[in-house]
Amino acid sequence: MVHKFRLVSRYRHLPLQFKLLLWFVPLLLVTIFAMGWNSYRISSQQVVEKMRQSQDHLTKKTTEQIDEMVKGMVSFSNTMFLDEGVQRLLNASTEAQHDRNSVFKTVTNLMIASNSIQSLILYTLQDQNQAAEPFATNQAGLTTAMKFSDFVHTSYYAEAVAAAGSPTFGLTRPSDGIFVGDHYHKIVLSRIIKNVYTLQPAGLAVIGVDAGKIGSQYLDNSKDDVDMFVIDRQGMVITASNRSWIGKKDIELPYFVDSNPVLTVKERLDQAVGHDQWIVSHLQSELTGWYVVVVHSKRQLVKELGQISQVTFTIACLCLIMSLLVTWFAAAAITKPLKKLSRSMRRLQTGDFSQRVFFEGNDEIGLLGHGYNLMVQRIKSLINDVYASTLKQREAELKTLQAQIRPHFLYNTLNTICWEAEKKGDKEIADMVYSLSQVFRLSLNDGRDTFTLEQEMELVTNYLFLQKNRFRDRFQFEIFLDDSLKDFIVPKLLLQPLAENAVIHGIEPLSGSGLIAIRAYRNDRMIVLEVQDNGVGITPEGLKELRQRLELRKPLAEPESGIRTGFALANVQERLELFFTGTQMEIESIEGMGTRIIIQIAVEGP
Repeated sequence: MVHKFRLVSRYRHLPLQFKLLLWFVPLLLVTIFAMGWNSYRISSQQVVEKMRQSQDHLTKKTTEQIDEMVKGMVSFSNTMFLDEGVQRLLNASTEAQHDRNSVFKTVTNLMIASNSIQSLILYTLQDQNQAAEPFATNQAGLTTAMKFSDFVHTSYYAEAVAAAGSPTFGLTRPSDGIFVGDHYHKIVLSRIIKNVYTLQPAGLAVIGVDAGKIGSQYLDNSKDDVDMFVIDRQGMVITASNRSWIGKKDIELPYFVDSNPVLTVKERLDQAVGHDQWIVSHLQSELTGWYVVVVHSKRQLVKELGQISQVTFTIACLCLIMSLLVTWFAAAAITKPLKKLSRSMRRLQTGDFSQRVFFEGNDEIGLLGHGYNLMVQRIKSLINDVYASTLKQREAELKTLQAQIRPHFLYNTLNTICWEAEKKGDKEIADMVYSLSQVFRLSLNDGRDTFTLEQEMELVTNYLFLQKNRFRDRFQFEIFLDDSLKDFIVPKLLLQPLAENAVIHGIEPLSGSGLIAIRAYRNDRMIVLEVQDNGVGITPEGLKELRQRLELRKPLAEPESGIRTGFALANVQERLELFFTGTQMEIESIEGMGTRIIIQIAVEGP
């Protein structure tokens, strides 16, 4: 127990670089050897089976493809059966050239569409035409073919007649002479074509496909040690990846040279499946009865399996060396920046805020270094800000103490002027000085940013009194405040800018006498503030632009004067939204009749 504790203690004090080596190297070695041993064991058991499964899949796929090709030939023959021109050509008592041309066009289009059918022969079954030239064509145009009098002696004719309209399949050699001048083995479909009206045999169609081309299209394989071929029930090779095998018997192929000729084709194929040198897969087509065969040499597979153990040992040694080197340098790449960061942090603890670390890259370590630099910079900036803020605070306190003397001096001075005016009997000047003193006192409000509505109305009253004396008898004003709203708190100078707008933009341009009315009252759960005048009003275009500017929080500028007429409105709107929730400010104006500004403030409770 003590020994185990000592090992754990030593491990904890190891550098991170050595810990990483102790973690990864043994794990990597065990993984490599276990993987190599299992790979050899599993591969030796499954590679043959996987190859067989792969061949079975390839055999099935190829069979389906060849069946599709055969179905295309059957579909082609069905079209021949239904084509009116073909029917006329086969049933005509005398051969008509226009019927041959019509059939040639039809057949040529069908050949182009199918892309696999190369040749077609149409024989008429009428006795008087047996010595005539049959209708024969290929993808190059009209051609010649074996005469019907010779064709009746072939096995293809006998099989087609026996099938009584069903398609039969086979392989023709160039030596058979059915397709004159054609030097390729062909897979052929022979079929009796009946009269569509009497359903009596009218002719015989022979459709040919190049066997070598079919082999290249469906049977070619990139591996040299894989062979594919198709054989019929009699053992003849219909097509093959090796074209030299086409037309031969299966027992002539190297895979069946030792087979018993007495056996059937299926028996020979089943016997070849268990061969110790080949992997043989085969599948019989239900449509044609042909066998698609795929053969792979086991010798190459065994050779590859024998190399697995050598490759595994070599890879294990290389991986051991590479893992030691990579782990060492990878650990160093991680621990070196961390050591650098640790040294910088120790210096930072002593008060050295000039510390910075510079790591290359944007990985986690690089982001850590970047974050550390930002943290040091921010700490330094915060310390400087705190120091500067302390100095500014002391300076502001000093200035505040000094400034407290000035308003008191100004109030005393204005009051002195007011008393002197009253002594001399100048009541108007005394009232104006007193109103100015009240405006100044209320505007300062001991440094507070809020008013009660009663204070706001008092400020507006004094302001309008001064403006009324300025404009003499140009306007009158009315102030109404609901008693229940006297103590309602609003932002300072909320109504005064609106009253100033009414004087400057509504009453001053007016030729006659005007009226300004300011009201504050309740309406359900809303507090309504109104500033209304009967001045010159705003044009419809100006009102529309002013509303748009207020929505975009932009003051409106007059081109000639440059005065921002919407600045006061925008300022009031912004302060309302900051101070209250659920406020609305509306502007109503009729040119020549006046303007009305309505502020609605939602309140809770009675």
